Amino acid sequence: MELSAAYRFCPRCGSPRQPEAVDRPFRCQACHYTSFFGPVTAVGAVILNEQGKVLLIERARDPGKGLLGMPGGFIDQNETAEIAVRREILEEVGISVGDLNYLMTAPNAYVYQGIINPVIDIFFHSKISSGQAIMAESSEVSSWIWTDLSPGILERIAFRSNRLALEKFLQLS
Repeated sequence: MELSAAYRFCPRCGSPRQPEAVDRPFRCQACHYTSFFGPVTAVGAVILNEQGKVLLIERARDPGKGLLGMPGGFIDQNETAEIAVRREILEEVGISVGDLNYLMTAPNAYVYQGIINPVIDIFFHSKISSGQAIMAESSEVSSWIWTDLSPGILERIAFRSNRLALEKFLQLS
């Protein structure tokens, strides 16, 4: 279900949505509250070790449970993209990275509890600066690997946006 369709009541005044009012953005006919359903922002990082291998995580939950992705996640309120990606890397695999280099952005759709949430993903690339990848206490990651980005690995990537970023990274390498 599209996010806009999930709005059955106005979040400001509680008025029921009129059946014919399925437009985007959401506009309440009672109080005129408007929501544009803009995307939330997430980050991800292509991380290289000293041997030139890329760190990928195996997702422990849906969406994409059992598939691969980059360390990353949603940006918290009042966080920059750079702070968020460093936090997510530390939370998910317990390492610190060096300089962050911007790679690209890509739209994504994150399906959570049957609602399709629009996302804009911001991708960086970096090298490990300290620590050894460990199984951090995260309910989001079941394992991790250092790997080359072979076609077989790329086919196991959970999100299209992640695969596009990894493919772009390969082109730059």
